[in-house]
Amino acid sequence: MGQVNQLEIQFARALDRLREAIATRAPAGEAPEAEQLRQRVASLENDKAKLLEELVSIRAKRDKDVAALDQLISQLKPLIEEA
Repeated sequence: MGQVNQLEIQFARALDRLREAIATRAPAGEAPEAEQLRQRVASLENDKAKLLEELVSIRAKRDKDVAALDQLISQLKPLIEEA
């Protein structure tokens, strides 16, 4: 009987491991890397959004700097013509 009990315990443990593996595996038809790829794509999309925000900010600063340069040029033009 001792061997039967040990076999039942081993069998129960094996079933538990099998159930756990089934519960954590990827859905049918998907490669195990699919979730990693989805996470990578989400991370890259997040980075892209941040970069687009930075680009908008840089363009606004550029426009402000160009306007300031235009104003400076218009102030210097009369001085250059007098010289």
